[in-house]
Amino acid sequence: MRVAFRMLVLGVALTLLASGAVAAQGAKVSVIEAWFIHNESMGDPVAVEKGYFGNLQVQVIGGGPGLSPIDRVMAKARAGEIVLGVDYPYNILEARTRQNLPLVVVAHDFQDSAIHLLSWVPLKSPRDVRGSVATWIGYDKQIKAMIGPDWASRIKVVNQSGDPATIGAWIQKKYQFAHAMGYNEVLVAKREVKQKYYVYSYAKDFGMRWPENVLFTTEDIIAKYPQVIQQFVTGHYKGFQYAFANRQEAATILLKYNKNLDSAHEIAGMDFLQSIMVTAGTRANGLGWVNPAAWTQLGNDLSRAGLLKNANITAAYTTKFPSGVKP
Repeated sequence: MRVAFRMLVLGVALTLLASGAVAAQGAKVSVIEAWFIHNESMGDPVAVEKGYFGNLQVQVIGGGPGLSPIDRVMAKARAGEIVLGVDYPYNILEARTRQNLPLVVVAHDFQDSAIHLLSWVPLKSPRDVRGSVATWIGYDKQIKAMIGPDWASRIKVVNQSGDPATIGAWIQKKYQFAHAMGYNEVLVAKREVKQKYYVYSYAKDFGMRWPENVLFTTEDIIAKYPQVIQQFVTGHYKGFQYAFANRQEAATILLKYNKNLDSAHEIAGMDFLQSIMVTAGTRANGLGWVNPAAWTQLGNDLSRAGLLKNANITAAYTTKFPSGVKP
């Protein structure tokens, strides 16, 4: 009897311990990255490895060509999962306006545009851009908005392709202009291109102060799990904060998630990433600051170019989840 009683007590204790462990683990959360996991998405892998998400069980899911973060977030949300994604703000606006999808941006990774224009000829303004412009699928709104409502008579948008790092065809002069991220293709061009060429920053040279790589989820998830969203946002930016201060370790962590990366290249791009994430706004308000003025410019630019009209800009973002993480 004593043995049986002890076994019963032990079983109850183990059950209680197991239940406590499950409770302590917290909610399961997925984050859908905009592209393959690399330095632009290092905040999440680093946060997972360093424990910055606390008791949340976070799964980091990489993206890639033809994989829409919006479609993937909506699929998980409809299945009842807690999910966030990373995408461009104009894609969120377009999905809300044209598809009536209940998406909301909760944070800005990039306060300024990371996009640059590689050109074989000097430019005085975006109005000088004429000919073929190579960009990735879904990334053509920036150049169209910069040129203006008559963009269709001035440029032909083509799909960017070719090694190294998607600017190979531009290097071969198959088209005049190519998009290039400051933390990736700009560095590739600097290493690989021997002829004279020109690099223009959309933010600094062309005045396009759009946020990029915004963190988003759905209205329903925000309503049901505000504490989880706040916890995730804070951990997300603690991950970036640690990565900028410990770059070699961050690169090592990234390699665990994507073995195809070149560690030196990822570290080289971190200077630029820091420059568009650490700004006067984020020094004052914390990493991930949602800047309403940037959304106003985004909406005005898209409307002026005839790309998106009657969009409810203020419904597409919230300022309710400050990270509290100072750079």
